[in-house]
Amino acid sequence: GGLSAVIYTEVMQAVVLVAGGLGLLGVGLSKTGGLSNLLRNIDSDKTHLFEPSSHADFPWTGVIFGLPFTAIYYWCTDQVIVQRVLSAKNQGHGRLGCVCAGY
Repeated sequence: GGLSAVIYTEVMQAVVLVAGGLGLLGVGLSKTGGLSNLLRNIDSDKTHLFEPSSHADFPWTGVIFGLPFTAIYYWCTDQVIVQRVLSAKNQGHGRLGCVCAGY
């Protein structure tokens, strides 16, 4: 019980999530004809992180000014992150837990 049960559960969930993600990647790449075919046929309009401020769905202003607020919420108030930091042996382990939670 307690925090050790939470940690073991998280480790098992991480294994399932990574395995599922890799499996989904494999299925997706096989449906598109492989990575080279995907890269050859991808629409160049979908490969930009920073769109013009006039873009209807994803302007650069949202990335620059909106994303930091979302990041502050995630890294400072999300229970998973707070729990990892508070249960760490030292500051280095706390930082490593946060970095691993980001992936």
